[in-house]
Amino acid sequence: MKKLAITALLAAFLTVSVHANLISFYIVETGLPMESERNRSSMLWENAFLDVFFDAGFIVTNYPMMRFAEKPTKNIIEAAGFDAREAMDAGVDYILIAQLDYTNPLNGPDDVSFYVFKVVNHLVVYEKKIAGRHYRNERDAIDELRKIVRELVPVISSI
Repeated sequence: MKKLAITALLAAFLTVSVHANLISFYIVETGLPMESERNRSSMLWENAFLDVFFDAGFIVTNYPMMRFAEKPTKNIIEAAGFDAREAMDAGVDYILIAQLDYTNPLNGPDDVSFYVFKVVNHLVVYEKKIAGRHYRNERDAIDELRKIVRELVPVISSI
């Protein structure tokens, strides 16, 4: 009888599905020359998103960075050519787009806009814009970017 109870408890435990949300990141740069190499600041932002959300228990992926010569005039989802059905088929729950607006490629972005897109609803469910900052060194930049990104974790967790 004791073995049966343990077996039933183990079976119940194993059939409960634990689902970690899959979030994919999309870095969109604006204002940089189209022919230039990837911007170091943009790579730091991308790494901060991947590191922070992975550490928070999300399954993380990223799309290749996209660059526009100017800020898009239409909806960021449309401008990026985002395909919600493809993301849904891939099991993506959320897309977080960070639009980094530059005026000088040697500095960090002047402004950063965050858009959280919930794939199942086909809607942007959160938007935030912050002013960019210039950091003394890369270590300070990494620490500050992770701090900024950590503020987004509870927002996405509560959606």
